[in-house]
Amino acid sequence: MRTIGADIVVLGSGPTGAAATWRLAMAGADVLCVERGHRLDPDAIGRGEPDWELRREGPLNPNPNIRRHRDDQPIDDAESPIKPMIASTVGGTSHHWSTHVPRFRPEDFRTKSLDGVGEDWPISYDDLAPYYEINEAMTGVAYLPGDPSGPVRQVPSKPLPSIGPHGRRVAKAFDDLGWHWWVVDYTAGREADLPPCTHAGPCDIGCPSRRRASSDVNHLAAAIKAGARLETGLRAYRLETDGQDRVTALLCRSDEGDVRVEANRFVICGNGLATPWLLLNSRDELHPEGLANSSGLVGRNLMLHPHARMDGIFADRLGTWLPGKTIGITTHEFFASQGRWPFKRGFKMQLGGGPSPLAIALGAIEGHRLPFGAAHHAELDALFDHAMSFTVCIEDEAEAHNRIALSETLSDHDGNPAPKMIYRLSADSRACLDFALARAEEVLRQAGAVRTQCDPLKAQAGFHLMGTTRMGTDPTRSVVGPDGRSHDIGNLYVADASVFVTASSLNPTATAQAFALRVADGILGRTK
Repeated sequence: MRTIGADIVVLGSGPTGAAATWRLAMAGADVLCVERGHRLDPDAIGRGEPDWELRREGPLNPNPNIRRHRDDQPIDDAESPIKPMIASTVGGTSHHWSTHVPRFRPEDFRTKSLDGVGEDWPISYDDLAPYYEINEAMTGVAYLPGDPSGPVRQVPSKPLPSIGPHGRRVAKAFDDLGWHWWVVDYTAGREADLPPCTHAGPCDIGCPSRRRASSDVNHLAAAIKAGARLETGLRAYRLETDGQDRVTALLCRSDEGDVRVEANRFVICGNGLATPWLLLNSRDELHPEGLANSSGLVGRNLMLHPHARMDGIFADRLGTWLPGKTIGITTHEFFASQGRWPFKRGFKMQLGGGPSPLAIALGAIEGHRLPFGAAHHAELDALFDHAMSFTVCIEDEAEAHNRIALSETLSDHDGNPAPKMIYRLSADSRACLDFALARAEEVLRQAGAVRTQCDPLKAQAGFHLMGTTRMGTDPTRSVVGPDGRSHDIGNLYVADASVFVTASSLNPTATAQAFALRVADGILGRTK
């Protein structure tokens, strides 16, 4: 068995692991980042090749159970209608993300106090505000200042593209309805020597300009330059303890053999699925229910941001696929319920371009494959660039029965029980989704849609995994403290979205990265 080590080991090189590694390395810490996967070569993806859409549905799919790459861990998702969307590579799922980086709103941290819903976080927006700014300066954020629904940002904005003709059409519809709308914010990249983002297409894997600030080209590259080390291809499966309250090693397997990673402190950044799985799989005689699990909450309270989609079909062409016209708009008109509607919290609704040609051919709009033969191109032409979509993302509830567990029927490549997603959509969430879809149809009709088509619950939407190692001050009701440190294990930290107490309805990456930076500063003894 090979043995390696450092003062601090960070598990995971995705958005949070890379951010924590960078912050620690910049302070001169002896830090080692351990990644299950290998480096992804963006030049080998072939975003512009004729078979791009087909490969995007297979070997480049964000769902590991569809992608089936050698670095992926299989996931038992039979008991979840929403499927996992995560990546095992240097940079993690940031290779697939849409780069949308809104900050959580101050009220998201106080839902119980304000609305009587869920629990309050043990930290506030103000605790994370300086770390939001550090992270935005590091990644390069593009946004339109002045959004009345959000907090003030001090970081200078990168240039924003046009919202395009379809965006202007919908913006007018919002104005006619008297609803809030604003341009989305996104990560644009910060390096001056890189070519500017061309906005040649939707942000996704294989982004041609490589300006999406994925973790490998931003935080991690800077961390390595500052002295951090990176070990790839190490499939972590167990945390070994001294028999009491300290972790002594992270045990991994690789294609070359077993590896033991020793450290004084361990920071777990595996996401809301892999982090609880590792803790549960580290059970031993002293910790029969899993490591750091005296509360019984490791894996519990899984929140997934249920998504639905409403397509509007228009008689005329919309211009949704024009190069340089890809920035989206969003509304927070219904961000929080505040007792106004028959569900507890609220949702965001975001405009996107219409489905791709392959997606249309496979039934993205009509719900069935378009016919092959002489009529195929005519039917495709009648739909392509005649449709635009609203996705609705609702604030999920933290419910103990929704969880990550160890599968009893599926094993991974190394013989460990695979992670199992157990999730049930609540009646409250269904009511929120239905209300949101009705509002999406209303604005599309206002914009001139001649008909609409909806997907009431997107199955391939499990990209926001939160809540499974909840943060709090009471060790009987939480897994980690406000500093991310385990209540049970003194040298073990969690620095990813699994610590979230509530989910908001906003994309979680910016908040998770801000928290990871705060955890790193806490380890360094300089928390702001």
